[in-house]
Amino acid sequence: MDSLSKYKDKGFSVYLEMGDAQLARPITQWVKDCAGLVQVPSSELADFQIWDWPAFEYHKQLGEPLPCELVVIEKDYLPYKEQAVLIHGAQFFTYPDEVDLLLLRLSTHIQRLTYVQALESLSVSDALTGLFNRRKFDQELDIAWRQGKRQKSQCSLLLIDVDFFKRFNDSYGHLAGDQCLRELAQVFQASAVRPHDVVARIGGEEFAVILPDTPLLGAQFVANQIIEAVFEKNILNDDTPLGRVSVSIGIACVLPNDTRNLSQWQKNADDALYNAKENGRNQAKWDASASKKLDAEIF
Repeated sequence: MDSLSKYKDKGFSVYLEMGDAQLARPITQWVKDCAGLVQVPSSELADFQIWDWPAFEYHKQLGEPLPCELVVIEKDYLPYKEQAVLIHGAQFFTYPDEVDLLLLRLSTHIQRLTYVQALESLSVSDALTGLFNRRKFDQELDIAWRQGKRQKSQCSLLLIDVDFFKRFNDSYGHLAGDQCLRELAQVFQASAVRPHDVVARIGGEEFAVILPDTPLLGAQFVANQIIEAVFEKNILNDDTPLGRVSVSIGIACVLPNDTRNLSQWQKNADDALYNAKENGRNQAKWDASASKKLDAEIF
């Protein structure tokens, strides 16, 4: 289990960056006392961050982008400090008298954040499988493209289709079909071992895996793992050549730049998926000519 998953499983993660030990002590205790909160050792693992004013000034001087969910704490209220924090989209809390009032404000703020997070989770999740839905997939694909273009790194996309799924539904019923998709979703999710890998259900029996910073060889490895894991589950589908559930996968690897576009990346994966199904299913295919062109550009 990676470090991100370890903390996410425990609850809403909080990172503290404060030089004032007298202030940090009650806030650290507050995090420990609040059910559903866990203090994390790194800002990269945090859902929410709490800084004091010196930490805010330090990061601002470095020119670093500020976290999306940030509260800056200062003992005394000064309008110019509040304005500086609010301009950057963060919250500014003061505690001129009682630290207890500050902790109450933090508790209220955390409740709002967790509520918003729960609503966002519902809006981007597939109700049947718990994976991301098509809307979230489109968002994450765009993010992967932009990051790959900025970092000059290859990105891979896997499009997955469950073979002969209509026959499965016809033979065993839609309730069994739903259960089959849930079990397959667990297999696909288990293949996304890195924090930024994305798994989504994008249609009835269609799924996708986005693998940022992954060359074709890595994508092929993941695809083959998925195919083997699905086959080894031995979910019966009698009215098919293999007699069990299998999947076909189309792979597209791209080095995002101004001469390519997102739609073509998806089309390449879709064409490879069609090729996999046309050539017997239960296999992964990719655009070999595009891969050679990509290798030529890299080397």
